[in-house]
Amino acid sequence: MEESKKKAYLTLNYQAFLDIKNSGEFNMDHYNRVFRIAQAFHNLALSIMEDFVGVWSTVNGLERDFGLIHYRELFRKAVQAKS
Repeated sequence: MEESKKKAYLTLNYQAFLDIKNSGEFNMDHYNRVFRIAQAFHNLALSIMEDFVGVWSTVNGLERDFGLIHYRELFRKAVQAKS
């Protein structure tokens, strides 16, 4: 895999942790969204160890269920910036 894509995936992982950290008060309204972000990007960390297999299926679920489209755009911009 290209070095620029590896760095872009790491950028996504960092952004997910920021999103969780800055998600506001932890209550039932936020629980499902925060849990799903954590689950998706826990899987990204595992994918990094396994050479990035299967990352986008969980991100697709975040887009579909919560409208979290910024991860895909962040990845695209990070890849372009590193190229």
